[in-house]
Amino acid sequence: MSENIPQKKEIPDNNPFSKYTFDNFVVGSFNREASQASLLIARNPGKTFNPLFIYSNSGLGKTHLLHSVGNYIIKEGNPNAKILYITANDFVEEYIKYVRAERDHQSLKDFFAGVDVLLFDDVQFLADKVKTEEMFFYIYSRMINDGKQIVITSDKQPNELRNLEERLVTRFNQGLVVKIDEPDQNTCVQILEKKIESNGLDPKNFEPTVLQFFADKFSKNVRELE
Repeated sequence: MSENIPQKKEIPDNNPFSKYTFDNFVVGSFNREASQASLLIARNPGKTFNPLFIYSNSGLGKTHLLHSVGNYIIKEGNPNAKILYITANDFVEEYIKYVRAERDHQSLKDFFAGVDVLLFDDVQFLADKVKTEEMFFYIYSRMINDGKQIVITSDKQPNELRNLEERLVTRFNQGLVVKIDEPDQNTCVQILEKKIESNGLDPKNFEPTVLQFFADKFSKNVRELE
């Protein structure tokens, strides 16, 4: 099996989306622990909680926090740091290309060796993909041993991730595991107001009853609320 990857088709530099920051992340009792932990490791990557494992139902802000970590490090810490945001599905696709030798410039392992901070979204989608899990385990272990920061998100806590290698679950539990709950109505209103402001509008021009209505209707999914 070749370990080569294409000179003209290198793995893309998936930098954090600049629109997602700690400044526009609304904090409430439902996500305070995850927010504080994310900010702490952004200030000291690789020094405190490693990995940081954030789990919740879909649409409650996990991906926003991942990008916030990366953006904070680039802006406040090390602008030259190599930050990689990647979903589990994209990682699987890159591994398939690696196996098929569709890339011939740089090995997958070498590429990740150059990453300083790995922001890995939806790790649950690695389940039942044995060879891909083996590659991820190698990359994960190497980064942790080198003191590089890893932040992982999932829809379940590590012990509930079925059909995922036990050694991965064990490693996830060795870091800090935090949960994001569903937001209360008041926090949902704050999220709506923040979203309105980000679109150049004044929340005061919107009827409070309208905001309360949407906050109540979509309180279980921040993405749908936005």
